[in-house]
Amino acid sequence: MANYPDLKGDIDAWYRTGNHFDWGNSRIFFQKKGSGPVLLMVHGFPTAGCDWFDMVKELADHFTIVVPDIADAGHSTNPGKKTYTLHEHADMLEALMKHLNIGTLHLIGHDVGDAICQELIARHNENALSFKVESCAFLNGGILMTAHRPRGLQLKLAGKYGWLVARVMRKETFMGNFNVLFGDRKLDQQALDALWDVSKSVNGRPSLARRSHNMIDRHQHAGRWVKALQETLIEMCMINGIEDPISGGHACDAIERELPHISVTRLPGVGHFPLIEAPGHCVEHVLRFHRQIGTFKEI
Repeated sequence: MANYPDLKGDIDAWYRTGNHFDWGNSRIFFQKKGSGPVLLMVHGFPTAGCDWFDMVKELADHFTIVVPDIADAGHSTNPGKKTYTLHEHADMLEALMKHLNIGTLHLIGHDVGDAICQELIARHNENALSFKVESCAFLNGGILMTAHRPRGLQLKLAGKYGWLVARVMRKETFMGNFNVLFGDRKLDQQALDALWDVSKSVNGRPSLARRSHNMIDRHQHAGRWVKALQETLIEMCMINGIEDPISGGHACDAIERELPHISVTRLPGVGHFPLIEAPGHCVEHVLRFHRQIGTFKEI
């Protein structure tokens, strides 16, 4: 097992500060840090915006960083126990950008956050988005669902009896499945405990089943979201931990074959969570991408 020094302390520090805004019945938690061009960072399942903690520390020197917890995840509340669609999460991000008076931004997504970014890009292509997207960087996620290999537990949580699976599932079972997704740098027990608390969110275990509905959404709208990437003029890249059994090296192969205009960077020894496993490398490649597309005059 690898050591993740004081991951719990970093997560606690993340949530001791921050902001909230009301969206429908939900109170959305978000962080806003730094200065410069706006970078909206969209997290994945089952965790929350705190996943970006280490990357934000460096990227805030170059960007105005906005990092929300999507509804029902992390510290964003869901008092009505609603199952949100990915389209609704995109709606929330539009509302957040309006709340912050942001009209132009760059995107970076991970896992389910990739699909939410794809919906934003689709709206951008249709001139139906309330802000302008200038670029998008994807981290491991199923932007091509034909190359997506979900774990059995994910499918059970997304199924008809997902609510029951979430209630009876042992912490050790869930986190054992979680740790398999990491590459060479597996989680130690302290890190597993910290990420279990994040994964449950402030809304409790049942939220894991509700949020797993994303699997259904992603299959249902796969055609729309692949078409969005095929047709967009937005600059895009993929930074991918290739040891990921869900969307690793095999997903890179599919992207290079089917979406060759997306530049792909492969991270050997890294699994599904490069933003946690190799944040320094991710920052390096994000900044390189933005140099290449001219986001900064100089860095």
